[in-house]
Amino acid sequence: MTEIKVGDVFWKFDLNRRVYDKEKVGGPIYREHFYQVEITGETSKSWIVNGQKIPKSNPFASGKLYTDEMKENKIWENSHRYNISRLVGHCSIDDLKSIADLLKYSGDKE
Repeated sequence: MTEIKVGDVFWKFDLNRRVYDKEKVGGPIYREHFYQVEITGETSKSWIVNGQKIPKSNPFASGKLYTDEMKENKIWENSHRYNISRLVGHCSIDDLKSIADLLKYSGDKE
């Protein structure tokens, strides 16, 4: 990633920001929890975003800020992690062993 500067635009996540699909019954649209923010200032150790200080040392830690790619990855994860984990619970033993290898699962605890 290029160097961050005042004026750069990123995303923040707010679980309380809820937008619902008017055509469907269900929970809030996950993508809509994200909203764009701009870095409006800085101190020697922080970026100023929406009046809040975000550490320059790691502005992406703990979901403080998200790049476009990070936001899309979180949306993908939210859409697919549960379904994939359910499929793992019902896959064949050969597939399960392949997944264990992929995840470097040692299986030491039996």
